[in-house]
Amino acid sequence: MTVRVNKDSFNIREKLSELEKPIGLKGSELMRAETTQKARDFIGAGRKNMIINGAMSINQRNGANSYVIPNATGGSYGGPDRWAINEATDGSVSVNMDGDPRSGNADGSDVQEFAKAMQIACQGTDTSLASTQNLHFFQNIEGYNIIPLAWGVPGAKPATLSFWVRSNVFGTYCVGLENSSTNRCCIKEYEVKPGFGWQKVSLTFPGCTDGSWEQDEGCGIRVRFCLASGTQYDDGIDGQWVSSDVLTTGNQVNFMTSTSNRFFITGVQLEVGKNATDFEHRPYGEELALCQRYYYNPMMDGSVMYPIRYLISTGNNGWTNWPVSFPTAMRIKPSLVSDLSDSNNTSGPPTDDQWAFYWQNQGYVSKTGNLDMSVLNISASATQANVGAYYVSPTNTNAASIKIGANRTFAFNAEL
Repeated sequence: MTVRVNKDSFNIREKLSELEKPIGLKGSELMRAETTQKARDFIGAGRKNMIINGAMSINQRNGANSYVIPNATGGSYGGPDRWAINEATDGSVSVNMDGDPRSGNADGSDVQEFAKAMQIACQGTDTSLASTQNLHFFQNIEGYNIIPLAWGVPGAKPATLSFWVRSNVFGTYCVGLENSSTNRCCIKEYEVKPGFGWQKVSLTFPGCTDGSWEQDEGCGIRVRFCLASGTQYDDGIDGQWVSSDVLTTGNQVNFMTSTSNRFFITGVQLEVGKNATDFEHRPYGEELALCQRYYYNPMMDGSVMYPIRYLISTGNNGWTNWPVSFPTAMRIKPSLVSDLSDSNNTSGPPTDDQWAFYWQNQGYVSKTGNLDMSVLNISASATQANVGAYYVSPTNTNAASIKIGANRTFAFNAEL
């Protein structure tokens, strides 16, 4: 018995064409990857973001409070961790960690995947910049973290920088990558569009095949976002490496023209390759630990109390000393940042603005000695510190601890 099955004819070329459509442009590029490593690089698999705190979610120094940047320091911290600002104009700016990405200003925008942004606000204007004056913010990336780029050799790989930005000062802005010797720099331009809305920017930098790029605990790459610059630093060429210290191509807008000017940024990511992949959201605890490698603030959650481990008060030969353990290994032996002094000492329970010694079985007691607490000594490694002063002590050698109020400054700095 013969069974015949009839089926409508079809064009095989059309069917094959339909098979390609779900792949998409990026899928086609992925299919053409010749090696597993190239495919991995294309999709950005694994740890990829060389920027720390790119989501602007951590501020150990000031929390959500605004901070006015001191003038002409070369770079001051006060906003989100790892981001420094160099304000060297005749004006002034403040910085704060802001919730704008979750406000009505971001309605309908994908920037709402972020909860925080860094806001820079013009507080004092400078409408006519001198040649060396400038305003820029930056992050120094540790040399260990840039090793995959292989910069400084013929096989140097490209890097892609992506971020979300919002500003009411529209026009051309510049961002650059630079080595620690400041003799290799590449500037890329981007446009902030009118409308004061959030927009995503993606910029690919060619790999740098020469120059010196640190690959240790020093500064490997400095990522610098320019907001204003005089002519001294405007010799950059868009997308090309130059052998000088530059901030702009000469097309940079001047952010410092009005006290109404605002600049917001979040979602900053620097990764190996020519493609901007989805932002790498790391768990908060992990991101905090990355920040604490460079700055550790024990006061972040309020007042602290440390046991006094070693105390002798015999004449003027005594030490008051207390140990501090760091939650993660710091980049190098840190320096102490403290505003403790005799003027904010108390003999009773300390307020948030004070500090005090505590005497076991008696309570808080006054301090004696011949050295002000504003001159503290630190003996430290990358994992712990012993802090104290010679000669400062409570009135009795049985003192058990020192309590520092939440509004005092007591931190450890190992920034690049």
